[in-house]
Amino acid sequence: MKKINLRALLIGVFLILFITLLGVFNIRKPRILVLHSFPKDSPWSTLINQGMRKALKANRNPVSVNFHHLGVDSRQSTESLRHQIQEAKQAIEREKPDVLIAVDDESNHLVAKDYAGRGKPRIVFVAILQPPQSYGYTTTNATGLVEQLPLDAVREAILVARGGQPARIAILAKDDITGRAELEQAKSYAWAPHRLVGHQGENTFQGWQAFISRMADSADVLLVLSYDELRRSASTSGVVPRGEIVDWIEHNSRPLPLGICDTYVQDGGGLSITPAPVDFGEKSMRLALQWIKAGKGSLPPPVGTSHHFRVGLRCGPLASRGITMPPIYVETARLGDAYFP
Repeated sequence: MKKINLRALLIGVFLILFITLLGVFNIRKPRILVLHSFPKDSPWSTLINQGMRKALKANRNPVSVNFHHLGVDSRQSTESLRHQIQEAKQAIEREKPDVLIAVDDESNHLVAKDYAGRGKPRIVFVAILQPPQSYGYTTTNATGLVEQLPLDAVREAILVARGGQPARIAILAKDDITGRAELEQAKSYAWAPHRLVGHQGENTFQGWQAFISRMADSADVLLVLSYDELRRSASTSGVVPRGEIVDWIEHNSRPLPLGICDTYVQDGGGLSITPAPVDFGEKSMRLALQWIKAGKGSLPPPVGTSHHFRVGLRCGPLASRGITMPPIYVETARLGDAYFP
């Protein structure tokens, strides 16, 4: 009996010690909290996460990673947004991350910038269109990836689609944090041999339709920036489904539409040249892991960007305009799972 009790006691001590050590190990594991601007089911967030998981799969060092989504929505009330901001800050206080990865301008503007200059958490910003300094980030407590729209590739694609002929370009965007920053990049870009003839930031589908109709005879190409959560009109709060927006554009825009929004071809459009969210996700997670590995008190890795872009093609809308893109565009779209025969 004594032998049995002694054996049981030793097993119990071993289990308690094991559980204690496991708990200590988990507590001491570096923590990363990923803060997304948009809902969990948004295509952009999904692809960003895909890239992050790719980097984590290759990682060999212990790390704890959790995700939180602000779920920014143009329809939400000020009170609702305030509540979501508070929830995000509560998640940060609860998780006490060593590194906060803040994706897109909204999460940085609404939440992450409030931690600028603190010792913890260290901040990795992702796909921001505003300069890091505008959020109070310094080279000692923040790093990340700024987003540059792939306008060189867009300029070239316009020439290819038009058989080498320069184009008059109109640009349409939303009037929000992301839309204004995207539009500013596009407006300041050197488009030659093309030329910019019109642009507008507008939050209603009705306004988008009016702009497209006005540009019918004065533009050859319409660059379509982000259109998610576009309201039907100024007097209604309901949003227009993305597919309905793109279908109307493709059937009613006399200028050739070219999407710089990552879902444009997926939503039914003919041609898109967009930033590469998977690459943003992979690179940002690698930055965070690299910074953690360097140890506490280490300077952050240099700020960078993603030079990759994603091509999207849907043959039907292009064929209706008499456009056939070269095989290199077709194969690039296939590789990015954005080709629709």
